[in-house]
Amino acid sequence: MKSRKLSRAISDLGWRSFRTMLEAKSEMYGRDFRIISRWEPTSQRCSCCGQIGGKKELSVREWTCLFCGAVHDRDENAAINIKVAGGLPETLNGRGGWTKTVSNTASSNEASTHQFPKQLSLFG
Repeated sequence: MKSRKLSRAISDLGWRSFRTMLEAKSEMYGRDFRIISRWEPTSQRCSCCGQIGGKKELSVREWTCLFCGAVHDRDENAAINIKVAGGLPETLNGRGGWTKTVSNTASSNEASTHQFPKQLSLFG
């Protein structure tokens, strides 16, 4: 990772192989595997009203929504927003609708989104 020319390519390949292994494992166990945009503001968006409250320092662990007054734990709020953005049905009714960022593929401007053939077996 110290080589400036190869470090990004090596890092991208590592994340891509990790993602491929997760996809294969989720298929093997019958689980859904969904990707959301890396730019989705999951810790900034209120999970109750859907409004974006702006950037917050990492030291801010709890915050109050300026629009609806709901008090949120940063990590729990982000987890709810990730479920909603991924399109999971048990959380869609919490906010009352679909979100704009429902996607099962990575964004085309992300570094590691090259289409490779999927290996379905981990033992072959």
